[in-house]
Amino acid sequence: MLIVYHLALIAIGFFLSPIEEIGVGLLNILKSPSILITDYIAIGGLGATFINAGLVGLSGVVVSYLSGVNISGLVIAGVFTMSGFAMFGKNIFNIWPIIFGVCLFSKLTKRQLKNYIAPCLFGTTLAPTVSQTAFGFNFGIIWGIIMGIIMGMLVSALAKHVYSLHQGYNLYNVGTTGGIVGTIYYIMLKGFGFKISPVMHWSKEHTEILFPILLVYFLSFIVLGLSLDKDIRGIKKIVRESGRLITDFVEIGGLGSVLINMGILGLLGLLYVKLIGGDINGPVIAGIFTIVGFGALGKHIKNVLPIMLGVYLICIPKVWLHSDPGPTLAALFGTTLAPFSGRFGPFIGLLAGMLHLPMVMHVGEMHGYMNLYNNGFSGGLVAIVIVALLRDLKPHLIEKEIRY
Repeated sequence: MLIVYHLALIAIGFFLSPIEEIGVGLLNILKSPSILITDYIAIGGLGATFINAGLVGLSGVVVSYLSGVNISGLVIAGVFTMSGFAMFGKNIFNIWPIIFGVCLFSKLTKRQLKNYIAPCLFGTTLAPTVSQTAFGFNFGIIWGIIMGIIMGMLVSALAKHVYSLHQGYNLYNVGTTGGIVGTIYYIMLKGFGFKISPVMHWSKEHTEILFPILLVYFLSFIVLGLSLDKDIRGIKKIVRESGRLITDFVEIGGLGSVLINMGILGLLGLLYVKLIGGDINGPVIAGIFTIVGFGALGKHIKNVLPIMLGVYLICIPKVWLHSDPGPTLAALFGTTLAPFSGRFGPFIGLLAGMLHLPMVMHVGEMHGYMNLYNNGFSGGLVAIVIVALLRDLKPHLIEKEIRY
């Protein structure tokens, strides 16, 4: 299933652009510093971006297979997050030093790679450290690769410890880890006089082309899910879960129900962007793909809606427009906090969403815009605050055991 869905992205890429444009586009993508926000559609065109996404997603499948890990909700979420972010920030060059760094760390600790599959897949959040070092600072490819390896090792070492801070209520745990590691790296760079300014490569002209393609793509999840499991009791089991890490929906509801859940979430993300009049481009597709992937690992329509509504409501005072890049992405990626509404109800979910947007609009500078899961970093900070408050106010509601 994972292979077919990512081969489909490659096929879509060849459908959208002629081959000669694809080659040039891929080269532009590979040479991009790739810091936030770099829409690869604006950099390399539609065809090259979709092909890059398919190749990056397949890379995640290959790494998972070679590690010997069982295909689970974690792997599905990791692979679709990789391919989504291959629309803005990850490419078939800059992900591999990170992955190699995780592999090296597993060797040094004498533990099997499958024990580090989460940092291996999600740790590619720091892929821009490779590209920025190599091409942004012009240190060269070798130094970019070396820094990527170091980043992969650090993420592997810190991921479990970061989990204990938010207790699994932030689904993008490695995003928080990546934010910490990226901040350390950027602080060191600034100490030597190197500074990074944000970029805004944001395409607007392809919404009408991409909407029907994505509509069919996500509907196919539902059709496939129904063909595998005509009994919807698995969906009922899924929506009863809080979604707190690690809640594997494949194990709880079965693959068919998970595919239906993923398809529903994809359509929900697409509908939200359409309703606010937002653009559909690389970053937005990344946001929707991440929701879809985590439809196998913690997200369902019941626990993501309050978060999205919270982001929507905080925009009403007109500090930010709903369709601006930041709020659009925050509504999609902010669903990292879905376990709050799943565990404590919609009001806490609304609060989490409302706190998330102001936070995410300002934390990117801390890591030099090199942590792609900026919303995961922000979500982690919000989760730490809410968990700390609830632990004192409602201690019986906070489960204290670490489940990572």
